[in-house]
Amino acid sequence: MKTRSLVTVIIPTYNYGHYLARALDSVLNQSYANIEIIVVDDGSTDNTSAVMQAYAGQVVYIQQKNQGAAAARNRGLLAAQGDYICFLDADDMYHADNIAEKMAYLEKHAAVDWCYSNWAWVNDAGQEVMYGDEPEVSLAHIKAEGDVLALALQGYRLGTNVFMFRRTLVNRLQGFDVHLKVLEDYDYYLRAASLSPLGYIDKVLCLIYQHEGSLGTGCHKTVAYRNRWHMHKKIKSLFADVLLQPDVQASWRKQQADLYRNLATMMLASNHTRRASVFLRASLANDCRQWGALLLRWKIVWVRMKL
Repeated sequence: MKTRSLVTVIIPTYNYGHYLARALDSVLNQSYANIEIIVVDDGSTDNTSAVMQAYAGQVVYIQQKNQGAAAARNRGLLAAQGDYICFLDADDMYHADNIAEKMAYLEKHAAVDWCYSNWAWVNDAGQEVMYGDEPEVSLAHIKAEGDVLALALQGYRLGTNVFMFRRTLVNRLQGFDVHLKVLEDYDYYLRAASLSPLGYIDKVLCLIYQHEGSLGTGCHKTVAYRNRWHMHKKIKSLFADVLLQPDVQASWRKQQADLYRNLATMMLASNHTRRASVFLRASLANDCRQWGALLLRWKIVWVRMKL
């Protein structure tokens, strides 16, 4: 009888002890049998360690000082023994056949090194409120597969929960960017898209919970904008040739305009009018037809007159 390949599921967590058991049970109850589970506790101060006591012998539990999601996932990758890698946020969960379906897909498609599935957003009451293929900015909306780099650069995004990667691709990616406190998953899948075609399974296999404090419900604006700026510089460095494609270029210029306008607004809120003006000019250089940017120009003039 053929031995099933080992799949490692990495679960980073920070103060999510009240959700963690649900995530762990969803992995332990998979129909696929050969699974290694690694929980990386990124400096939690809640009851996470107490929750983990109930899973002793079933889960590899790693504790570290708080360093962010990227560092936690990288720590899990260093410990992972599997030939296939999945990630799961501590407040989300898998359907029972998630790993079996993705393993079957990758075993059937040798030229594909990673795949993803559809998913559902769930509220605190456990009600499915929206599916991953509903928002137009989701790759699942157009059931995208194959070479998705150009689409990804146009803003079509996915979270790490929905993927399965071959270990060979993970090794080539060399980890998550620890300089990113948000968008580290977007950066990771952009780089994956540049190395391998992507496979798609048109089934809801993951549940993403939306609640106050979840990764999908917000981030401090200053951190978010600085991370987006870092990401944009990195994208221009890595994918300059793809950004010249007409469809990508138009979308990219709009993304640049939005980013610089938001940075200008942030600088103006701190009365840094000179920096605000620099960012505003960069925004208008990418899209001169923005009413929001034109209004912001007058706000900068008004603030300067008051100072």
